[in-house]
Amino acid sequence: MSQSLAVKYRPKTLSGLLGQNITTKILEKAVETGTFKNAYLFAGASGCGKTSCARAFANAINKGIGEPIEIDAASNNSVDNVRAIIESANQRSLTSEYKILILDECHSITTQGWQSLLKEIEECPKYTIFIFCTTEPNKIPVTILNRVQRYNISKIDSKTIKERLLYICAQEGFTNYEQTCDLISKQCKGCMRDAITNLEKCASFSIDLSLANAKQVLTDLSFEPLFTLTWALQEKNTGQVLSIINDIYNNGVDLKQFIETYLGFILDLSKYTIFKTLDITEIPHYLATAENPVVQKTCDIVDATAWFNNLVDILLQIKLDIKYDSFYKSTIEAYLLRACR
Repeated sequence: MSQSLAVKYRPKTLSGLLGQNITTKILEKAVETGTFKNAYLFAGASGCGKTSCARAFANAINKGIGEPIEIDAASNNSVDNVRAIIESANQRSLTSEYKILILDECHSITTQGWQSLLKEIEECPKYTIFIFCTTEPNKIPVTILNRVQRYNISKIDSKTIKERLLYICAQEGFTNYEQTCDLISKQCKGCMRDAITNLEKCASFSIDLSLANAKQVLTDLSFEPLFTLTWALQEKNTGQVLSIINDIYNNGVDLKQFIETYLGFILDLSKYTIFKTLDITEIPHYLATAENPVVQKTCDIVDATAWFNNLVDILLQIKLDIKYDSFYKSTIEAYLLRACR
């Protein structure tokens, strides 16, 4: 079985980690001076590089000798599991200078499990290092947070993600990939793993990664429904607005999530009307070229800034009203009909 692209191109060294310059600089300095803490916490969104950072740091600490012990805390979170971890932590590594334990999804550890770990973290053997990884640091007891050195692994900017996707495409021999990489990088919300996974999905369909091919695979990343709905609202075409919402609903798309996505899209168009650039938005640049002036067409209306600001207000009100609404489709339709007026 061949490796997935996300695994194949996972960074192996601290210098290879993208978008985490401050964190990697501090960790590289620790390796250089040989001054290590007994417990670290890497916190951040899923797919941004927490586990990769932990593995790269562990590899650097032991100079490439041996392997860290990786434990999925989501399925090993009981008191008995934690006791087994503590027992292992108190035994020297047979292959490397330090025994390094990486506990992924550590927020899943039970309260009793954390209580058992507390003393171990305080009186950890000099040859043992804990590295905790989590997407939800708020679920970790304060007594633990006070005893670890925490690093926040940030989301990765779309420019950095696009550069990485372009590199992977060149290495893999894909063709016609630049616009697709632009689209994916803008829509993965700072998550490198999701971006590479979507790229691989497109490549599984065809190594010709043209935008036309990509849209057949990544239907949920298409901007077409967003622009079409916006034009219908601008033209006060109530029939088309209702038809679009109905089609989205019948296609099984969660309308609450669609409103969230559409709000972000309208905010981006509002930014464009003010700053005349897509660099600060999540909209791909190919939608604002001379050959494909979709963005300009959408924003070329009288009082564009005021119109988009008004629509943002309406979408925010929709979000608020449908939060606990069981029959929110009709609520969304009513508000969008109001937007037409």
